[in-house]
Amino acid sequence: MKNPRVKTPAGRLISPPMEIVPIDIFGVHVEVPFPAPLGISQAELEEFGAKICEPAKGLGLRPDQIRLKKWDELYGYEMSAQFFGENGTLSRTADRVKIGVRNARTAGDWTIIQQTLLRFYTLMGFPPTTISAVSTHVHAKFPTTLERDQWLAQFSYSPRFIGRPAALGFVQIADWEKEIRVLIEQSNAVPDAVFVMWDTQFANMQEWETFLLSLPTMMENSVNIFDLGFEPLRERV
Repeated sequence: MKNPRVKTPAGRLISPPMEIVPIDIFGVHVEVPFPAPLGISQAELEEFGAKICEPAKGLGLRPDQIRLKKWDELYGYEMSAQFFGENGTLSRTADRVKIGVRNARTAGDWTIIQQTLLRFYTLMGFPPTTISAVSTHVHAKFPTTLERDQWLAQFSYSPRFIGRPAALGFVQIADWEKEIRVLIEQSNAVPDAVFVMWDTQFANMQEWETFLLSLPTMMENSVNIFDLGFEPLRERV
């Protein structure tokens, strides 16, 4: 088993070399609360549905991918959509809107996610006082189960009582205004992999095209603190 921290002859603690592993699966989820609830007429759902169906400026959805549930004439509604083979989801209710993409695997998939989020933020035109909550995740694969478990073992401070070690930290990095919550644990979906999840926020007053491109940098820089890094995304599966 790897010793996570080694003492030098002078008694100083040094960290082990950083583990660099490939990303097998990744995803992004964004949630934006509205400043105040929007009633069903104020939300203009028919117009919104038409906009997200536009192939040039919208999300390019088909009408049959969009559903509307209504159980009250004021705030009781939900418009939802699934796309990208049900790996993409969109949900709009009276108090918030959510969009997410999961099961992405390649650099091309990330480009599609970035373009989808860019169109989403351009279409929504959120007031700059509103806040986005973003959650991203990856399943990153080690060469073997043993190497994955040895790396995770550095976070087990009481092996007798902890059956499955994990790490949780609240990280602040340069060029990112909010605190980042980072969780690292064994993946339940990909053999030999760790599951890493990031939760953070940002104000909706960005230059979206360049800002959204910085999301992978935020993920990489904040997880580097745990001596973990990622290989470039694959070009193909």
